[in-house]
Amino acid sequence: MSELSEVDKTKRLFMGLGSIVIGAGIGGALAYPIFQFAVGNALKTSEGGDEKNWIDLGSAAEFEEGKPTAKKITIEVRDGWVKSSSDETIWVVKRGNDFLTFTATCPHLGCKVNWIPERNEYFCPCHNSAFDVNGEKKPGSASARGLDALEHRVADGKLQVVFQKFKNLLPTKEVFS
Repeated sequence: MSELSEVDKTKRLFMGLGSIVIGAGIGGALAYPIFQFAVGNALKTSEGGDEKNWIDLGSAAEFEEGKPTAKKITIEVRDGWVKSSSDETIWVVKRGNDFLTFTATCPHLGCKVNWIPERNEYFCPCHNSAFDVNGEKKPGSASARGLDALEHRVADGKLQVVFQKFKNLLPTKEVFS
């Protein structure tokens, strides 16, 4: 068999190294999503140390003293690979320099409560549950507890809440996870 010329040796070397580089690129491109799938959020760290998702409800000064105000929010819901949004209502009552914040979801069966100013109460039309301005259940209500309060704060003049859903039909407030 004849010896390969220098040109043939260079071609073979180029083709061999080219195959290695292309294979490594494909392997790396496949390894990254596989690694992310396997590890998930385990390596993520929160910025600033505050892991809560604070949602702005508006300027703290815009709320009237003692008057329940409904604020609509849209939250992002993730279920595995599916991402969707959900519209929710938050009831806010200003009390001096503090606030009461409630979900508009009745803790009985999850229907939405409305503020009825003439009766000075939140009312759930599904089973006639009623709650006072502070969110406490009124006598005769079908609900086992009062309205579910949300964690809130005032930051940079804005009222913010951490929205959570809670389990229904229980006498104590438990986060729905």
